[in-house]
Amino acid sequence: MFLSVLVDWMIPDIPKDISEQIKREKSVLVDFFLKEEHEKLKLIESFITRDKRKHQSGTKDQRIRAASFSQFNQSQKGSIASFSSQHTEV
Repeated sequence: MFLSVLVDWMIPDIPKDISEQIKREKSVLVDFFLKEEHEKLKLIESFITRDKRKHQSGTKDQRIRAASFSQFNQSQKGSIASFSSQHTEV
């Protein structure tokens, strides 16, 4: 048993050049995803700054906000909906 563990440790399952290629591909994928996430963050920040400028300039926001579960639960105590959403209370 010890000999089989030793042989497994000494002889790799994957050749070295393939394992290096896999590492390079992983790093390229990680860089790609980080770049995408950074672009998304910049886009979200631009939307936020645009909304702030709209709000400061006096234009009214046309969006309608939905009530959260906690607001719904507080306003309708005892109903079936509040009974099923009691786990959302903090």
